[in-house]
Amino acid sequence: MNQETLVLGLNPAWQRLFLLDELNLGEVRRMPRAVEFASGKGINCARVLQLLGGKLILAHFLGADYGDKIFDAVADSEIRQVPVWIASPTRICTTIVTNKDIQNKETTELIEPSPELTAQEMEDFKQSLQEIWDGVPRIALCGSSPKSFDMNALTQFDFTGKRLFIDAVKDIDGLLEKEVEVLKLNMEEYCELLQRLSIPLVTSSPQFWKISAMAVLERLPIKHIVVTDEENPVRVFFVLEGKLQILQLQPPTVEVVNCIGAGDSFLAGWIYADSLGLSVEERLVKATAVGSARCEVEQPWELSLARVGAMEKELADMVENITE
Repeated sequence: MNQETLVLGLNPAWQRLFLLDELNLGEVRRMPRAVEFASGKGINCARVLQLLGGKLILAHFLGADYGDKIFDAVADSEIRQVPVWIASPTRICTTIVTNKDIQNKETTELIEPSPELTAQEMEDFKQSLQEIWDGVPRIALCGSSPKSFDMNALTQFDFTGKRLFIDAVKDIDGLLEKEVEVLKLNMEEYCELLQRLSIPLVTSSPQFWKISAMAVLERLPIKHIVVTDEENPVRVFFVLEGKLQILQLQPPTVEVVNCIGAGDSFLAGWIYADSLGLSVEERLVKATAVGSARCEVEQPWELSLARVGAMEKELADMVENITE
């Protein structure tokens, strides 16, 4: 059975990573070391998914300046690509991680504006997708999209029989009308979704999670909502036999090197577990282990599979069903 995933990384970036002891605004600081690599939510997810053993195709827009570098970097990873070449420059994302001590790391991201698409480039994208669409059973939409991207064009594709994974919150209303296997959000994005759906945002209420998640699941055809919240428990919401189910798992404590892309790695872990036919609880464990292991290394694809396996064993009996 074909388990290939089409990863839509519509807004890639060229990443510059600086690791510093401290950063004081208003001062001149010479950087001791800079690490540069291809990045963006789609690329991060794709590289980790491949590392885990998943099969995938990465579709993305590549522009002037750094598009060639991104293409070559992904090609070196032996990931099958469907690039759509555009005139606007690919954005640069500068990440500064300050490390005064092991327990006190701060991350600052400076993200350039997204490129703007022409009408012809949008047509090129649709044509590229049409050529591969019927052959992939899984679709993963990762992150934001370029300016002028027509999300309605994506909703016009036939999603029948496909498992749709979404790690985004902006401009996805049309896709949320499809049958979504997983909507993965962080806490900030989840609150943004609630506001957009006019669902009361009363986080102080003991019933907040139950009431808000049920309201979303009643309005939209989503099978699983997954909410990550930094070092707080990961929560999964779904309906079983007409009753809301809530699972939660506390991520393990790790020595953080760089957490950028942890959510992308989490999604990769979930998709891979899904392709193996694992239970919801097992998917949550694997995804949490992958996302946590990513934080221990500089770049997402450097994570240790042995470390992931060790974390899975540690977390296996820690999933809590807090359904009332």
